[in-house]
Amino acid sequence: MRKRYLLLLFISIVLTLTVPALIAGKKVFLEIARLHWGIALGLVGLVVIGWAFNTARVRMLLRGMGKPIGLVEGAVLTIATEFAGATTPASSGMPATYIFLLNRTGFKIGQAIGQVAIIVLLDILFFCTAMFLAALAMLIVHSPLGTPHLMGLVVGIMIVAFVLLWLLIRYFRPIYHRISRFMGRFSWLAKRRYRLARTTVEFLRALKVMGRMSWSKRLGLYLLSVGYWLPRYLVLISAVALVTRDFPIAYLFLLQGMLNLGGQMFVIPSGGGGVDAAYFALMGPYLDHADIAFTLVVWRAYTFYWYLVVGGPIFLAKTGKAARDLLTSK
Repeated sequence: MRKRYLLLLFISIVLTLTVPALIAGKKVFLEIARLHWGIALGLVGLVVIGWAFNTARVRMLLRGMGKPIGLVEGAVLTIATEFAGATTPASSGMPATYIFLLNRTGFKIGQAIGQVAIIVLLDILFFCTAMFLAALAMLIVHSPLGTPHLMGLVVGIMIVAFVLLWLLIRYFRPIYHRISRFMGRFSWLAKRRYRLARTTVEFLRALKVMGRMSWSKRLGLYLLSVGYWLPRYLVLISAVALVTRDFPIAYLFLLQGMLNLGGQMFVIPSGGGGVDAAYFALMGPYLDHADIAFTLVVWRAYTFYWYLVVGGPIFLAKTGKAARDLLTSK
C-alpha cells in the first residue's frame, strides 16, 4: 500500500501539470513565473492565514477536551495533517495522521476520532453553507441559464447530507449493533468488536464535549472554520481577478465547494486530473483556454504544491521514525 500511495501521488502531480499544459501549452508555466512578487507573497499570506485559523480551531477543540497545546505545536500538527490529506486519496491521510499524532500526546484513539469527526462536520457545514449562499446569489443576481437546476442540486445534496447525519446520530445504537453482528460472522473481524465498541464510546464522548459547549463557543468554532477555508477560496478568486474583473464571485464559491467535495471521490490524491478537468469544463463558459490554464496552475500552486513543499518536511519531522519507516521499508 505504501508504494501504491507514493505512485498515486506521483501520478497526481503529473496530471495536475499535464491538464493545463494540454489546455494552453507549456507557455502557461512561463506566465506563472511572471507573477509580481507582491502578489505571490500575498497568496502565500492567504495560505498562512488559513493555517493560523485552523491551528486556532484545533487548539480550541483540544482545550475543550482538557488537553491544551501550545501555538507552535498546534501549527505543526495542523500543517502535518494537511500535508497528509493533500497527498493521499480522498484525504484519508489527514484523519489517520491526526489520530496518530494525538494518540502520541496521550489521547485515546476514540477521543482522537471524535476530534476528527467534529472537524469534518465543521468543514461540511461550511461547504454546504457557502454553496447554498453562492447558488442563491447566482440565482438572484446573475440568473444565468441553468442556475435554478444547479441550486436545486446543491439544496438536494445538503438535505441528503443532513438527513444521513441525523439518522447516524439518532440511531447510532442499532447501526452499531448491526455492524457488530456483521463483524461477528468473520473470525478476523470478531476480535476487533471490542475495539469498535471502545472507539464508539470515546467518539460519542468527544461529540458530547461539543454538545456541552455554549452557543458562543460553537459559533466560535464555526467562524474559525470560515477563517480557515475563506483564505483558500480567495486564492482562486485572486487568480481569476488577475485575468478578468468581470466574473461572478459567487460562481467561484460554488465551483470550489463542488470541486472540494468532488475531489474526495477520486482515487488520485487531491483529485489530480479529475478535479483539473472538471475545473476546465466549469470555467469554460467564462474564460478562454489560456486564462483557464493560468488560473488553474496558480490555484494548484498554492493549494496543492505549496503543501507538498512546505508541509512535507514538517510532516516527516513531526511523525518521526514512523514516517521514515513507512517511506523506506520494503
